[in-house]
Amino acid sequence: MDIAQRWMSLPHEWQPLFERWAEDPKNRLALHSWPQYGGQKVVGLTWGRSDAPVRLMAAVPHAHEPAGTAVMVNLASQLIAGRHLDGEPTELPIEEIREKCLITLLPDTNSQGRAKRSERCWDGAHDDDTFLKIVFGIAADGSRFGRYPEWSLKEHRPRQIGIEYEQLTDDLFVEPNTSRRSTHFKAITELHARYGHTHFLDMHQHEQPPAAILPADFDELSPEDQAKIMAWAKAIIQALSAVGADPRPEPVISYRGQERQRFFQDFWRGTCPGMLRLVSEVRNNLDRKTGVPTTMEQQFTMANAVLLGTIKHLMETAT
Repeated sequence: MDIAQRWMSLPHEWQPLFERWAEDPKNRLALHSWPQYGGQKVVGLTWGRSDAPVRLMAAVPHAHEPAGTAVMVNLASQLIAGRHLDGEPTELPIEEIREKCLITLLPDTNSQGRAKRSERCWDGAHDDDTFLKIVFGIAADGSRFGRYPEWSLKEHRPRQIGIEYEQLTDDLFVEPNTSRRSTHFKAITELHARYGHTHFLDMHQHEQPPAAILPADFDELSPEDQAKIMAWAKAIIQALSAVGADPRPEPVISYRGQERQRFFQDFWRGTCPGMLRLVSEVRNNLDRKTGVPTTMEQQFTMANAVLLGTIKHLMETAT
């Protein structure tokens, strides 16, 4: 495996590839695009049968979490061209996947934020404090800027604006996965209305052990849906363990009882009916406890296990 060739995470690397693939009618793809303030765009594609029993949408909303982007683009190459981005032939059962699945890939729903930096991967070159100031920004007093679903330059005057935020107007900024004004929300809801996705994989990274994160509204779901999501989460944990990662042994609900849980509940309330959701986290940059860097290959391997583990589990349990 040539990880440097398999890893495409910056918009200028992979968006032209998606567009080129979509131009060829034999690939039978649907290309999706949404403009962003300042000239960037969010790009995605859909592959497979619209009447398939499994209709999976996967997305990466945060600009500082590129591993999910890389594995989605490499998966697209395998589905469309039959090979990895480094030219190695795929081992995936493409025709079986085509028979059972429709797959929508949104590798980066804040390309505007991603394009602000040249790093293809955060591999420990920055200490945790420096990294998180790049992510969230630097406040007027020099401390790390706060985390808000939405904020305005009329309220805050940061020294540096973090790449996590999407700028919508001259003075309005939003976090993609907690604000319904984001391009992330627009893309998800429009695509679900078109395809009726059955599952949504929300791919993330953090500086802690990998984890399968249950949706913020998990306790409000029916026992049947809870059981399906729990089985999916455990399949992801098993897939991570199989590649030598150290995932949390059980699925969890993040931010339980905190304001941030309510942000996620509000984001999803009443949207995308019938779509089961799960969040994945794999390690980014460096381990917060030990300070050990996380290499590009380690990040790719973990994120790939999550994505392929999801497809395998959903195919096995499809009815």
